Amino acid sequence: MTHVPPGTRVLGSATVVAEDPAAYTRNKPSFYADPAAWLVAETVEQALSGCAELVADATDDTAVLVMSATGSERTIRRIADSVPRSRVSPLRFAGANPGVLAGLPALRHGLRGPSLLLAAHPDTAAPVAFTVIARWLADGHARHVLLVGLQSIAGDRELCHCLVLTSAGEGR
Repeated sequence: MTHVPPGTRVLGSATVVAEDPAAYTRNKPSFYADPAAWLVAETVEQALSGCAELVADATDDTAVLVMSATGSERTIRRIADSVPRSRVSPLRFAGANPGVLAGLPALRHGLRGPSLLLAAHPDTAAPVAFTVIARWLADGHARHVLLVGLQSIAGDRELCHCLVLTSAGEGR
């Protein structure tokens, strides 16, 4: 994600490269989310660190848009591999849903704006994401948008990048 959607400005950003997304996991017995979702949540946390007060005042108007072709693929594979051997917890199914990549950061920060996962590589999904973001901001569906790109990179590592965006004319 090297470009910023036209008509927006960046309030915050972060990039996290993970050898193993599971290192960011904070699962509990009663709550499970895919390790990639926890990596996204960590990256969002870092991106918000410098502008959290702005977003905290607009939780109803802050959107999350995630672009990822891989999503919760590891967890889905683990569930499939475990089915012949044992019972699978229903929590694993909910936590393996690819939409959890956008849902977990929204839950952790109390964000109630629109959320969307584009199941495509960030480079491919960016034009669609930029169109959606432009409409959300122009139509007042969101004051801020967390734009996240998650992709696999060399050596089975994951690269996650988050931009905290607002309209170019917002609160200058």
